[in-house]
Amino acid sequence: MITNIQEPQTLAEAFARDDGPQWREAWVSEVDSLARNNTWRLEVLPPSRQAIGCRWLFKRKEDGHYKARLEAKGYSQRAGVNYTETSAPVAKFNSLRSLLVLVSEKDWEREGMDVKTAFLNSKVEETVYMDIPEGLNLKEPTTHADQQIVCQLLKSIYGLKQSPRGLYRNIKRFFVDHGFERSEQDHNVYIHTILKRFLLLYVEDLVIMALSLEDVNWMRSLRHEEFEMTDFGPLTVFLGIEIRRNHQPRSRHISQQEYIQTVLTRFGMSNTAIISTPADPLVHLTTLPADHTIDSINQERYESAVGSLMYAMIGMWPDISSAVSAVSQYSTNPGPWDWTAVRRIFRYLSGPRTLGVHYGGGYCGGYTDADWGSGEDREIYRRICVYGE
Repeated sequence: MITNIQEPQTLAEAFARDDGPQWREAWVSEVDSLARNNTWRLEVLPPSRQAIGCRWLFKRKEDGHYKARLEAKGYSQRAGVNYTETSAPVAKFNSLRSLLVLVSEKDWEREGMDVKTAFLNSKVEETVYMDIPEGLNLKEPTTHADQQIVCQLLKSIYGLKQSPRGLYRNIKRFFVDHGFERSEQDHNVYIHTILKRFLLLYVEDLVIMALSLEDVNWMRSLRHEEFEMTDFGPLTVFLGIEIRRNHQPRSRHISQQEYIQTVLTRFGMSNTAIISTPADPLVHLTTLPADHTIDSINQERYESAVGSLMYAMIGMWPDISSAVSAVSQYSTNPGPWDWTAVRRIFRYLSGPRTLGVHYGGGYCGGYTDADWGSGEDREIYRRICVYGE
């Protein structure tokens, strides 16, 4: 389930809503986790340093769970002062699809898990000061009224530029210590070659794939030894992709129906007329004149629309890749005809949005096509699609 309900933007708004008790419970759970992990200690802010801000974020996840988390305003961090290197563990869509093919062929189990307060498992190596979070009364008396009490971070939290890298370092060490090997093709996929078990990591979300539920429970118990985890049971939704296990063995069905519906609703295209192709080959997009005033709001909305289409393209809709590639070249100053091209792609997706990919059966085939240099640059664009059941 992908909810269309607008999440609260502030702590006061979260508590004042009709579902305020659920948001309060999620917030209290996050505060407790921060305290248990000794996330910070109170210090007087040195005169030569500045504290970064923080805020509470609220999210209702795809499976209906309410989640609150504290996020640092990492955009105010300074390189070489309170952070050095940055990176994030993000698995490739190709890895997820490939593993789903394997799971379908072998009729394996797949489970989803979430690392609660994921970034709190890694220590902060740099000295980082943060303002006291809203809603927490942590101030201690000082000898001078002008002294500012702040939190010196001992553990990483969301928003810090170095947090994802610290999380990945801890998880990699944990997996390797328990016999898993990191895939050379995707460093966020771990394989236990002897026991034939697979793990896929996307920031704090984990996908477990194994021969039986006993194998899944073994890996789940290992993780609980080191990390505080939330079990989601059989994997049904991951990164906006819905995964359904059919009644017949060795069969899986994946789709992006809810994601496409959410995007169409966001851009006012949910009830639009359906069209059979994502682009009109007779229409050639052009940029606006150089002296044309750039509308920042229009540009931001256009980029958001193109980004949403790119996510669908990478996830399950390679047939819109050529059209999305074309409209993405005009994000700087999009004109009315560019919006017309984007809306055409939305109209195309509104038709087959209920369709998906079925794994099971063993057939493999492919298609290839080219535009024969029909664009203004006279470049020949080729597309190849290989698929299997």
